[in-house]
Amino acid sequence: MLCPEIRVRLGFVVRVAIFLTLAAAWPLLSSPVRAQSFDLPPYRFGVLPLQSPNKLAAMFLPLTKVLEERLHRRVQFVTAPSFSAYMQRVARREYDFLYLNPLLCGQARQSGYHVVAKVAGEPFTGILVVRRDSRITEIDANRLPPGMRLGFPDPGAYAATVMTRRYLENRGIPVDKFFQVKYFGSQDSALMALYSGLVDIAGTWKPSLRSMPKDIQHALRIVAETPPQPQMPIAVRDDTPADDAQAVAEVLVDLSRTEEGRRILRGMELPQGFVASGDGEYAGVGK
Repeated sequence: MLCPEIRVRLGFVVRVAIFLTLAAAWPLLSSPVRAQSFDLPPYRFGVLPLQSPNKLAAMFLPLTKVLEERLHRRVQFVTAPSFSAYMQRVARREYDFLYLNPLLCGQARQSGYHVVAKVAGEPFTGILVVRRDSRITEIDANRLPPGMRLGFPDPGAYAATVMTRRYLENRGIPVDKFFQVKYFGSQDSALMALYSGLVDIAGTWKPSLRSMPKDIQHALRIVAETPPQPQMPIAVRDDTPADDAQAVAEVLVDLSRTEEGRRILRGMELPQGFVASGDGEYAGVGK
């Protein structure tokens, strides 16, 4: 039988051993989400196919890495072959996060997505572009010869197609009667068609024009710009955990506050970054 003094000392040793064991295990016990979240299915960041998949990947992959670090969960960049295919996937809720245009935002809300941020700074406008050597200097129904070839990326491209069409119609130019309209699938393809002489005018928006090689940019010029609409939104699916949805918004807003974040934004052709936003800002778009 142990004497009282030995029992006290033994009890102290046992308590110290238990404490050291728990201290060693504490990092694992205290952060189960961080340890296990990379075993969960990845978040899918769906990007509207504004440009070629390779160019979009170069633009958005650095952002997905920053989101992974903040969310402690894998984030995949994904896109679609066309606007219609993209929105079909949105309707099936295949994406967790969305980068889409203001016009499609209403459809996304019907499928359970909610805006958390938007592109900052530059107004969201469509532009009409011609070759620098073109004789077209302004959009005037009395000066444009009928039968000209007009190129768009996609019927659902809000700035490049919908807004520029509306701009022309409001100036008394019935687009489908006045022009030979051609669709090329992406902003890059429409601009390359213009540069190559396949069309006389192209509808696009400024970020896509800025993303083209310098020699192509210098060979083109803007002849008209539409009135502005709310900027491109980022939305999250309604079953995203509230903390993660908030974290996505915070990551986007914080990008412009660090040198690394500003480098990512320059690569996305969005130098002014993002600001917080909500569904209400897009309620009247397209009406």
